[in-house]
Amino acid sequence: MIHVLTIFRVLLIVSSILFSVAYGQSGRLLTKLSEKEQHIAAHRGAHKEFPENSIASILEAIRLGVSVVEIDIRSTKDGVLILMHDGTVDRTTTGKGKVSQLTYAEIQTLYLRDTPAGAASNCHIPTLKEVLRLCRGKIILDIDFKEENEKYVAKTFELIAAENMEDEVLFFLYDHRLIEKFYKLNPRITLFPRARSMKDLHEILKSKRTSIVHIDESFDNYNELVKLKDQGVILWMNTLGDTDEKALREGSTVYEIFLKKYPYVRIIQTDNPSLWKNILSGKHRQ
Repeated sequence: MIHVLTIFRVLLIVSSILFSVAYGQSGRLLTKLSEKEQHIAAHRGAHKEFPENSIASILEAIRLGVSVVEIDIRSTKDGVLILMHDGTVDRTTTGKGKVSQLTYAEIQTLYLRDTPAGAASNCHIPTLKEVLRLCRGKIILDIDFKEENEKYVAKTFELIAAENMEDEVLFFLYDHRLIEKFYKLNPRITLFPRARSMKDLHEILKSKRTSIVHIDESFDNYNELVKLKDQGVILWMNTLGDTDEKALREGSTVYEIFLKKYPYVRIIQTDNPSLWKNILSGKHRQ
């Protein structure tokens, strides 16, 4: 069994090297992802234990040993990039108002809530710069760019480069048609688009800009997806929502069924990183 796993890891490393040459993405990032067959991505950090998009939730994701932490980015009125999912601060902080209409000085006076609309925590809203420095060398950062003003994409890329994080970041794209536009901003930053159909997936891979793609449960081309995985394509899928909630109610079997149903998935984004980590490490069987 150990011999088989070793061979599998060698094949993954070789394919990562080939894909970094053939595709416009970080070879170091692909090599890191080749170290395991499956990876866990903590959605908004470990936000069941700490406020979402907080330093504390990211630190907990790092402590758990998951591979990726997902964060959401918006800009303040005066152009400071911060972590915030919503367009307003109402749900997750002690303040009110649109993020785009608040200065960073005003943002600094707010506290994140332990849970949405819950009690205030002692956590402040972090900046992207702080988080880039925190995550360097510890965890891959998946940036979900929620900011409506596209001009801040360039600023985000500049900050990633300035903090020497180009090999440790995935930049998520809701629209894969933006691949070429954003690729030109910095070819060293790995783009991570969403595919909503096999047609989208084919177009993304044909672009030769990335081999890491977000898909969902509607994809039913089982044999082709398995073949793509064997070729080195890294497919990402979420268990957010119903699957995660069912796993909390019914236990590890829910995730084991997911793995059997979607064996071609390499990265799994979840609201339950601790539970998923135990599944992949086999601790739930002890």
